[in-house]
Amino acid sequence: MRDNLKGRYGFFVAFSMVVGVVIGIGIFFKATPVLNAAGLNPKIAVAAWVVGGVISIFSGLTAAEIGAAVPETGGIIAWIRRVYGDRAAFLVGWCQAFIYCPSIVALIAYYFAYFTTQFLGVDAASSYMIPLSFGTVILIFIVNIFTEKAGGLLQVAATVAKLIPIFMISIFGFFFGGESSGAVKVFPEIVRDGSPIMLFGMALVPVMFAFDGWIYVGTISGDLKDVKRDLPRAIIFGLGFITIVYTFLNIAILKVFPAEEIVKQGMFGVAQELFGNYGARLIFLGIMVSAFGGLNGFIIISTRVPYSLAIEGHFPAKAYFSKISEKSSQPIRASVFMLIMVLVYLSAMFFTGNPDVFGDIPVAIFWFFYSMVFLGVIILRKREPELERPYKVPLYPVVPIMAIIGGLSIGTYAAIANPQYMVISIFGALLGMVFYKK
Repeated sequence: MRDNLKGRYGFFVAFSMVVGVVIGIGIFFKATPVLNAAGLNPKIAVAAWVVGGVISIFSGLTAAEIGAAVPETGGIIAWIRRVYGDRAAFLVGWCQAFIYCPSIVALIAYYFAYFTTQFLGVDAASSYMIPLSFGTVILIFIVNIFTEKAGGLLQVAATVAKLIPIFMISIFGFFFGGESSGAVKVFPEIVRDGSPIMLFGMALVPVMFAFDGWIYVGTISGDLKDVKRDLPRAIIFGLGFITIVYTFLNIAILKVFPAEEIVKQGMFGVAQELFGNYGARLIFLGIMVSAFGGLNGFIIISTRVPYSLAIEGHFPAKAYFSKISEKSSQPIRASVFMLIMVLVYLSAMFFTGNPDVFGDIPVAIFWFFYSMVFLGVIILRKREPELERPYKVPLYPVVPIMAIIGGLSIGTYAAIANPQYMVISIFGALLGMVFYKK
């Protein structure tokens, strides 16, 4: 399989995939939660964005080794299976089906509706957002259920659209921002009391949502012309580029407004200050396209998870959910199941009024799984020293150890910040073991 795939892509394709996968809409709605978690201290918030990028780079470099050595379909599930066995791999797939995928899809749908209300100039009240978010999710699911191929051009357009608002806000914030704030206000003193270390850790949790997605980069290792050279370069330059872009954007925003105003007015207020009412609407149109494309992509991915588990025999009613439609060649039953799960999570977001936690906790849980992958690199080095490794992580074992520490820290801080949600999510994850069958 590796020989058939090898030699397709070079560095620029790998770099584009890193940037395209990682940069989603998280950067547009996580600035406020990060500042809140940091106690309205911009120094801590900016530090969290920088350190989040460093952790992602260490993590990507580490996971790339196992991705190059085990270039199998399934990505992280295949890697976990190789190191820890079928039971652990099933647990990862179960969490993707019941916790990660539906919550992320629901959260993107929620913020797509929010950005749409801002674009239309209407109040972002639930009376508008509920039909927008639910209707959009149902529409995209229907399109993907009843058509064989959908969303290809949309994904390409979304990749471009997501970069335009980031660059425009960053450039205008630095060079055309009002003089009322001044550069001095970019880094004011701590506004709220709290341990700087604890505030930094709390801010790191929402930051990692915006960096999430790098784990899938290692899955393209088998397609690269020169995996030893191109994969580490794509990860380092890709995630380094993203870190600079994210940090640059947040500093630019802080140059326009102090932290309190950013929390109060949100991204639309920043865009309106920089570009005026009509300009801000164009910015939000770009964000909407980006959100819609991300929603489409995650929905396609999510429908395959329960189907794949059913094919392997590790899903409730496996015979039912493993069926493929003859007309559309799509796993309709698995797709309908995932649609129901997404609507449940979306309802919970409106009911609790706390949508962000439904994205932060699943990402934090998966950082525990990511840490298992990092540890797996060390285990495979000892267990299978003769395994062909087209790429090896540099500065071994320092980089993998740093990645493990970073991953466990993110999960720990998330548990401290939202213990009740973490407990419920862990319980839901372990519930999968009841359905596991060899």
